[in-house]
Amino acid sequence: MRLKPTLEFADADIAAEACRRKALELGAPVTIAVVDEAGQLLSLQRLDGARGYSVDLAHRKARTAAAIGLPTSVLEQRVREGLMSPGPDVLALGGGLPILHEGQCAGAIGVSGSTSDVDDQVAAAGLAAVQAAARASGATA
Repeated sequence: MRLKPTLEFADADIAAEACRRKALELGAPVTIAVVDEAGQLLSLQRLDGARGYSVDLAHRKARTAAAIGLPTSVLEQRVREGLMSPGPDVLALGGGLPILHEGQCAGAIGVSGSTSDVDDQVAAAGLAAVQAAARASGATA
């Protein structure tokens, strides 16, 4: 039997809070979604000024990153280069990052509402915070 790691609510809270701080620092009105390894929503924050459509996009970016185990910016680049075509369940826009634990996807962060580059920066802040918390607790993320 194989056991899979999964994010806990505390992890999602750490990620979302770090993303929120980074978004506010950048002045980016975004929506932040954190999902477990199955792509199910653990946390959703729509910051003031974030457009309504960003809620669905942030969740889809997080689900894509969790399902594929790659940053969605990698998929966006592959689409631009003609190396792949996105399917109906794959959102190939930057802003989605998987959260890996011991080489397995434990969840993901999706951010939407700004440019792909800014969305990536905001998501990266959340990922870094979760990784730092895992190191501090003795786990490896």
